Amino acid sequence: AGLLRPAAAAKLVSALRDRFDLPVHVHTHDTAGGQLATLLAASAAGADAVDAAAAPMSGTTSQPSLSSLVAALAHTERDTGLDLDAVGSLEPYWEAVRHLYKPFESGLPSPTGRVYHHEIPGGQLSNLRQQAIALGLADDFELIEDMYAAANRILGRVPKVTPSSKVVGDLALHLAAVKADPADFEENPQRYDIPDSVVGFMAGELGDLPGGWPEPFRSKVLAGRTVDISLTPLSVDDERALNGDAAERRQTLNRLLFPAPTRAFAQTREVFGDLSVLDTTGYLYGLAAGEEHAVDIDRGVKLFVGLEAIGEADDKGMRTVMTTLNGQLRPVFVRDRSITVETRQAEKADTTKPGQIAAPFSGVVTIKTAVGDRVEAGQPVASIEAMKMEAGITAPIEGVVERIVIAPTAQVDAGDLLVVIRPAH
Repeated sequence: AGLLRPAAAAKLVSALRDRFDLPVHVHTHDTAGGQLATLLAASAAGADAVDAAAAPMSGTTSQPSLSSLVAALAHTERDTGLDLDAVGSLEPYWEAVRHLYKPFESGLPSPTGRVYHHEIPGGQLSNLRQQAIALGLADDFELIEDMYAAANRILGRVPKVTPSSKVVGDLALHLAAVKADPADFEENPQRYDIPDSVVGFMAGELGDLPGGWPEPFRSKVLAGRTVDISLTPLSVDDERALNGDAAERRQTLNRLLFPAPTRAFAQTREVFGDLSVLDTTGYLYGLAAGEEHAVDIDRGVKLFVGLEAIGEADDKGMRTVMTTLNGQLRPVFVRDRSITVETRQAEKADTTKPGQIAAPFSGVVTIKTAVGDRVEAGQPVASIEAMKMEAGITAPIEGVVERIVIAPTAQVDAGDLLVVIRPAH
């Protein structure tokens, strides 16, 4: 996150150097804009290596500028040995790359001192903004930052690296989505639906906290829950695959370590094929009229793809796109997502009625109950998944499931009515 300050860096590197006969490598992001001073202090204290980024890709959620570091240390005892002109000659390339990927910027145009308050790691800050957009919270990012600081405190000031930082981020997004009071959540977590990652973390899935567990919060979260954190033995097929070639080993590790993203990746590839053969411009921005792309689909095999014309949209928002594949004209039917198509408005929950269960945020909901089922307060009736975050949705009251409003699995928006429970009394 860029929280390490120059004096602290000097003290830390000196202590490591005195105690261990090993290389000391310093890595930091530059969210607040002051990390060049930290790298210089670490270097002066004897660090063997520090991380920096090409100037066009540097600063804020990235690392400090490599050009600045090279220039600052030139003609000193800690001279990097890098040629400043050679480093600068690479910058036009990275300027072009950054321009291509502009839609995925973190949304942080300049340094911010708020990082000393929320402590969001640089890499996560970029992802968190994209998650906020997907959850319909794009306009509430300052609230999410405040909730991240609160979640960090509630969870016991977690050392925030992947995957522990994701736990803090999941809780922050959840608290922001349901507009929860952090103090009330900390005091009464049993009244809230809690992201699965937070429950697992409290159960010890990621190990023990260096400073000890936050009590009584942890006990309240785990009360009435059975969390299995035992290791699942490898199957014979997985063990064989992990001893296979590099591609098979990589695919197996992806599936075992990141099951949900791997499923999404496989589904996308099933529908669209191997998209890695497309160049960056073609993949991110598509074709322009009269433009032709050469796609390497196999060794020595090229496919020439062009765009000839785009037809008018029909009443369902579909357009006929005339393309050329190796010179042959082909029509393709594409949904124009910029056109609003009149659809049935989703039913919204009435928050004044305790038996109406609403989606806490935008995502994919899976129903886990049926009409006529008797449920207890706090019993799971559904789950919701969005942007790698999963959470259970529980019954707020005891009663009988009177109506299920959505399909067994459905994409919903925040506030959509999911289930109606008839109170027991």
